[in-house]
Amino acid sequence: MSLPEILTLTASSDRRLVAVEVSSQRTVEWVVAAPRVQPVARRAPLNIALVLDRSGSMQGEKLRYVQQAARHVLSMLDERDRVSVVAYDDTIDIISRSAQLTPARRDELLRRIDALKPGGWTDLSGGWLAGCREVADHLSGEGIGRALLLTDGMANRGITDIEELTHHARELRQRGVATSTFGVGLDFSEQLLEAMAEQGGGHFYYIERPDQIPGMFERELGDLLTVVAREAFLALDIPRGLSVELLGDLPHERVGERLRIFLGDIYGGERRTLFTRVITPPDMPGTSVVLRGELGYADLSGRTTTVAATVAFSYAREAEVVLVPVAADVLERAGEVELAAATAQALRLERAGQRQQAQALLQQSLAAAPPMPAPAMAHYQALAEQLGDGLDEAQRKATHFAAYRARQSRD
Repeated sequence: MSLPEILTLTASSDRRLVAVEVSSQRTVEWVVAAPRVQPVARRAPLNIALVLDRSGSMQGEKLRYVQQAARHVLSMLDERDRVSVVAYDDTIDIISRSAQLTPARRDELLRRIDALKPGGWTDLSGGWLAGCREVADHLSGEGIGRALLLTDGMANRGITDIEELTHHARELRQRGVATSTFGVGLDFSEQLLEAMAEQGGGHFYYIERPDQIPGMFERELGDLLTVVAREAFLALDIPRGLSVELLGDLPHERVGERLRIFLGDIYGGERRTLFTRVITPPDMPGTSVVLRGELGYADLSGRTTTVAATVAFSYAREAEVVLVPVAADVLERAGEVELAAATAQALRLERAGQRQQAQALLQQSLAAAPPMPAPAMAHYQALAEQLGDGLDEAQRKATHFAAYRARQSRD
């Protein structure tokens, strides 16, 4: 990878002093940044599976916009890329197996996609796994493999359990097959599609109106065409005695004293922000403790690279610590991520009919949140009231998608 494409990692904290006499809580902001680039001749080849819901509810304008979106996708790719197309209702049809996208093949795919007709029920798992197999059978060291799953309904055939589906998504990501999901309208499960995308290393999109379908697909492909780093992760080495918690409920694993946070592919111009809460134990004046983060990733040629950043906390008397100014902007941004995660949990309770518990959860999170701008506080206070009364499906999905985007902290 050329020098301008190297990712950067920076770390900052709300305060760098911690107390000698008692435990101290600090918030650390980790920022991963990539340079802005445009799609150029030198890019990673894509290995894409279009997995399209053609159940009965997709009839009419939804299916027409799906066909238009497929045209956008195919127009953005070239002979370096592989494409397969799977259509599903209660049966699974591999419309086209994975192959290089020659001009002749593009024309043939367009004809087949234009011929799609709406059918019956929704075997989401069957269609998705068939698409993932097409991608997996043609993985290469340089290529980026991704299944793009679109649905407007509930999974009611095949595997329907969210835990089992997210387990498959996580395993496929580890094999090099990521998943992005696109939910259309009001009848799909946002919790399922979000979890599949998050554990699958891709993105989740809520498409309120069918005419938004082409734009969402174009956005996803535009990102993939500007990938500058692959399989990125942030690993934190936790010193003995420190407590470190990841905020935002992002995919991660903890092994011993090492916390590993999965970031997936990083696109040109992307900026990912992550937050950890750190609790330091009491210690002697003049001592310090260092939290080290290591960003690892592979460049487009497959070469692995790591960059590091550290935050050092120095011990002082509590009377001195409280005089140090607080980086309120760090606490504010971290608070927004925590409230978004609390909102996602509250929405799960609200959907299950536990409205009062949902309201109480968000109200408790608001009470514990750091000072935030008045509009943000007013928004969450109003949402807490609405949770007590219950949301309609449009409110529920829009709120869920907003919380997902806030938890991701992706610019």
